[in-house]
Amino acid sequence: MQRIRSLLLIGAAVLLTGCSTYVKVVSDPEGATITTPDGSVVYGIAPLDVEYRTSDLERDLGRIPGFRAHWPSGAEASTESPFVVQDLRYGAQVTLKRPKDHPGLEEDLQFALERAQLRAKEAEAEAERMRLYLDDGWFWGPPRFWRYGPYF
Repeated sequence: MQRIRSLLLIGAAVLLTGCSTYVKVVSDPEGATITTPDGSVVYGIAPLDVEYRTSDLERDLGRIPGFRAHWPSGAEASTESPFVVQDLRYGAQVTLKRPKDHPGLEEDLQFALERAQLRAKEAEAEAERMRLYLDDGWFWGPPRFWRYGPYF
């Protein structure tokens, strides 16, 4: 029975892996709003990961619409469209660089700094939450004396 359970768990793990491919989109400086080239889909603020079904990428030969970055100053940068994901197993990373000749660099850098500080605070809060969780005795199981009574 234990052997069957182990085989089922291994089979489930094999079936569930490889279903998604991620494309990491980074902007330089960070904080650009990432969309499709035509602006029809807004993915969020960089840095971010965009998930694609691996089967869809295989069907489309790795082609995705591409990305466009829009900074608070109005500067924009785009990838080629369609963008081709070469490695469907490990995904890709795209870096969109702000045009140097566009005005408003200070505004974009200030926004990037604020975003980085916010992400640092969030990471600190998550680390503290995990520390409290791991330090709490319930993570490691009920107190030892519960098994034998309080006097042993």
